[in-house]
Amino acid sequence: MDKKKLVVIGGDAAGMSCASQVKRLRPTWEVIVFEKNDYISYAACGMPYFIEGLVPNKEELLELTPEIAISERKIDLRIRHEVIKISPRGKKVVVKNERGEEKEESFDVLLIATGSLPQVSGINYQQSDRILVLKNLEDMEKIDALIRENPRGKCAAIGGGYIGIEMIEAFRIRGLETHLIHRRTELARTFEKEISDLIIGEMARNGVVLHLGAATKEIREEDEGITVTTDKGNFNYDFVFLGLGVAPANKLAKESGIELGLKGSIKVNEYLQTNYPYIYAAGDCVQAIHILSREPVYTPLGLKANKEGMLAGMNIAGTRAPFGGILGTAITKCFALGVSRTGLTYEEAARHNFDAVKITLNSMSRARYYPGAEKLFSLVVAEKSTGLILGAQLAGPPDAVKRIDVYATAIYNHMTLDDVFNLDLAYAPPFAPVYDPVLLAARVGKKAVR
Repeated sequence: MDKKKLVVIGGDAAGMSCASQVKRLRPTWEVIVFEKNDYISYAACGMPYFIEGLVPNKEELLELTPEIAISERKIDLRIRHEVIKISPRGKKVVVKNERGEEKEESFDVLLIATGSLPQVSGINYQQSDRILVLKNLEDMEKIDALIRENPRGKCAAIGGGYIGIEMIEAFRIRGLETHLIHRRTELARTFEKEISDLIIGEMARNGVVLHLGAATKEIREEDEGITVTTDKGNFNYDFVFLGLGVAPANKLAKESGIELGLKGSIKVNEYLQTNYPYIYAAGDCVQAIHILSREPVYTPLGLKANKEGMLAGMNIAGTRAPFGGILGTAITKCFALGVSRTGLTYEEAARHNFDAVKITLNSMSRARYYPGAEKLFSLVVAEKSTGLILGAQLAGPPDAVKRIDVYATAIYNHMTLDDVFNLDLAYAPPFAPVYDPVLLAARVGKKAVR
């Protein structure tokens, strides 16, 4: 294959995975990565745990330094360089450096890995150093500094998704009076109601003040702090965290005529190509195909971004490597409660015309007599007529809910409850009861589908 020039927009998970893969497979190619910030390839999912105090310094979160990317991987990395325009037909980008100078850069192949931005639409608010989001390491340090300034302060997190849950724990552990404001009486729709109720209960047990069913209308800074106006009244805080989810960072793609899909994310084929075959996209700015429904979904997750970046690099370098889609598998913790999920919720299954049944049960995470055994709640969604597993959610001890990977594997391989029951899973008292909770759920579920 002739020597080519690859330009990558964005130096985090997807962008650096792609650049590294191309340099490994095509070492003679020119690979330029433009990153508008100071850092590349950092563990964004670890930021709440730095704020909580579990990670001692931010350097622990750096997976790859600019120096190593340049010296060892031979990538032409240009930090503090922002791509401000793409000319797809002309195969050029316009780049602005930290001094504000603009320059054109040509490319043979382009990868867009612009990631996502915090979702803040629908709420009227003013910009303030005390109205916070968590997008990057700079945001993380800002939040940490604010907590240090207000060690016994009062704060709120708005939003009931993963980042809101994790930040609530971090704030509470740091000693703050912590409130959750959420427009629904249940948390994010990705959680089944039964799981949502368990998370809410865990928050209450740990002193979190809950304002559920309270839609935020306005957030404003006043002399005495931050006022949050909801349809259930006004609340005052030292600072407020916005955990309303994320949206794809699509401005460049949209302005250049690259086709967009669900929620404004970039539409790609299975090889991560856009409507211009020499322009690829990967990571949190891109939609994916759900393995079960075969429909587009926008589910920004760390593993997806890294996989897509690697596969885009392989495809760019000449290896045909399709991305197989996602199940939305995710895991987190709220204080002592671990929570995980994969596949379709019961509501989503119905929406995709599955005649589904919901199976729920409580079991023990280990042999009941072994120290540390605790209750594990399991919820499985299956098709009535076939027993095909469509989704699963778990809540219990953090180490126990990693069993969600068994369900993700089962769903990916189109397994039924019978198939799962026949799995030969490991047993020893420190790890599981004789009937592992996965097997027990299949055993109970077999009765529900017949």
